[in-house]
Amino acid sequence: MHASAVQSITIKVSEVDSALLNDADELQKLLRNVTELAGLHRLESVMHQFSPQGISAALLLSESHIAIHTWPESGVAYIAMTTCKMLDDDKLRQIKELIARLLGAKNIIMKEMAL
Repeated sequence: MHASAVQSITIKVSEVDSALLNDADELQKLLRNVTELAGLHRLESVMHQFSPQGISAALLLSESHIAIHTWPESGVAYIAMTTCKMLDDDKLRQIKELIARLLGAKNIIMKEMAL
């Protein structure tokens, strides 16, 4: 695989319900929905539930990866996605809106960098 360009997207969501940030099934569903919306292709998934709370989950993609790390006690999650398929501003806006809706986030910040 030869990547002429790589896009890295980092999203911080805050003021999210702590129970949702500790729900492995919902977070895996979120990652799958973002992947599908972006037109990316899932290969494998991994997830770890921390004790007493918090989750790290990731999908390995044909185009790279997407991961989420949660801190339910703070109502915060970080999502990181790297892809060799460049996503335009409209697609990034749609992804941001999807994440905000699925997590019920009151605050969401997205940063994008093309390398």
